[in-house]
Amino acid sequence: MIATSGEVAETVREAYRRDGVVQLKVPEAVRELQSEFLRECCAWLDRFAAVNVTPQRLPDVLPTIERSTVGRLYKVSRRFPAAKQLASHQWFCHVAARLMETNLVSCCHFVNIRMDLPREQTYLLPVHQDFPFIQGSYNGITVWLPLHDTPLLVGPPAWIPGSHRGGVRAVREQRYGSGPVPSGGRSFEIAVPGDYADSDFTSVDVPFGSALILSTLVLHRSQPNRSQIARVNLQLRYDDALAQESFERNYPEGLYLGDALGTTYPEYVLGA
Repeated sequence: MIATSGEVAETVREAYRRDGVVQLKVPEAVRELQSEFLRECCAWLDRFAAVNVTPQRLPDVLPTIERSTVGRLYKVSRRFPAAKQLASHQWFCHVAARLMETNLVSCCHFVNIRMDLPREQTYLLPVHQDFPFIQGSYNGITVWLPLHDTPLLVGPPAWIPGSHRGGVRAVREQRYGSGPVPSGGRSFEIAVPGDYADSDFTSVDVPFGSALILSTLVLHRSQPNRSQIARVNLQLRYDDALAQESFERNYPEGLYLGDALGTTYPEYVLGA
């Protein structure tokens, strides 16, 4: 379902409660900030890669740039003003409040930028939930926001509809950044991943100007980028500042700021 960018209708909330995912059109102010973020990326590339590129052509050009340079851009771009403005934009806060059914929203510190190059497998994540990494509220949401048209060929995420209703799944936890490819997403493994191997995953085209809203508990996975362009998107996260579980555990900061799930929510970690 693609909803309009106005008031979050009851039909949208019903679809979200049922599936754990809904697709929304974003307002013009959000699209302008998305374009501004791309302009900031282009300004950085002009300085450090001697690449003069327009925002519209950035996904086409990124695969031609040395991977280590793209990695530096990925790292610094999380700090760009437009990324921070998007992460606390009033429209996303409004949508989050309506879907979480709360009066006070918490904006996650961590703004995740993804720049997945064609046929690149290294950074793809298997089936997982966002909660073990973010450790916000059980009713938290993730906004998957593309910076350009992202049809199925480019590889938007795939999810299991309704899987959020099963709550937090038990995981095996590894040291943050361990393994051949340091990654927060790879710091956890669903304890019984085989349970979902034959599940019916869903994915949809996500055009520029729209966003996927996912429950922090919905089971989802990365999809390969089979196109010739880079897949560039932002992942913005919001939680319920009035959630009792967060209050009782003194508002964990999440693994990205050093709070291990085995310490904050040990009941979900095997062997904790």
